[in-house]
Amino acid sequence: MACKTIPFYEFRPGLFEIDEFDCVSSFMVVGSERALLLDVGTGIGDLKWVVENRITDKPYQVAVSHNHGDHIGGAGFFDEIFIHPADMDNTDEGTAPTTEFRKRYAALIRKREGKYYAYDPDIDIRPWPHEPTWKPLEDGHVFDLGNRKVTAWYCPGHTAGELVFIDDLTHTLLCGDACNCNWLLNTTLAPTVRECAEISLKALQRIWAMRNQYDAVYNFHHDFRGFGSPLNPDVLPNLIICLEKLLDGTVEFKEIPDALSDNGATKTVALYQDVFISAMGGSIREEIQ
Repeated sequence: MACKTIPFYEFRPGLFEIDEFDCVSSFMVVGSERALLLDVGTGIGDLKWVVENRITDKPYQVAVSHNHGDHIGGAGFFDEIFIHPADMDNTDEGTAPTTEFRKRYAALIRKREGKYYAYDPDIDIRPWPHEPTWKPLEDGHVFDLGNRKVTAWYCPGHTAGELVFIDDLTHTLLCGDACNCNWLLNTTLAPTVRECAEISLKALQRIWAMRNQYDAVYNFHHDFRGFGSPLNPDVLPNLIICLEKLLDGTVEFKEIPDALSDNGATKTVALYQDVFISAMGGSIREEIQ
């Protein structure tokens, strides 16, 4: 029987953060008539059972912020999932995340955190029982949950199809990996890394211009914030400034440990205040020049 002890916390009325054993967070928005699950994790344990038996008995839809394996690894346990068309190939590698990838990622996080987690990877990281139906989710789509609306906004940068979501009832921005302290720039958005950074900057400036619609920002990894707690309010504007300084040649670079390396590797980042930016698959310093 798959693990059903996945932690979750209601941090604002009808807003739940579901912690997949430090690998990633999913978020559940529960309205008066319907609910919305945002991201489905790496696929450890039985997220579907937790959603339906511990969080809500209302009908719900599922949408994902982007197509990386730690955010869609549990997709095969749900029937229908909304995703932006630019990420419709299912993952950045063009195939669904394999069971081997999911086990490898979970093992990396276990090693990095040095904690005990109440799951058995050989039992709880299972092959998908089926391929879900992927439905296109366009910019500005509104999920009407009854007493609240959640709007999806296109924000490319971390992936070509990254989406963020604003809950109008609690004025909360749920931003996937579009805004992090340790932000990773996708270098396949355009022919040059400079163009990729420009695309990302424009998208984030657009979301920042909507700040009258939200008063708290939650990314989908809580390694730089407490579980159930928002990001520092300076992170989004600092990320924008860091991209601006990267593009105008005034940013500071630094070599730091790579948190996703299993052999102690380091990486070069562009740094501003509490935010650093790295490039997917290369050195941000070398790639931007």
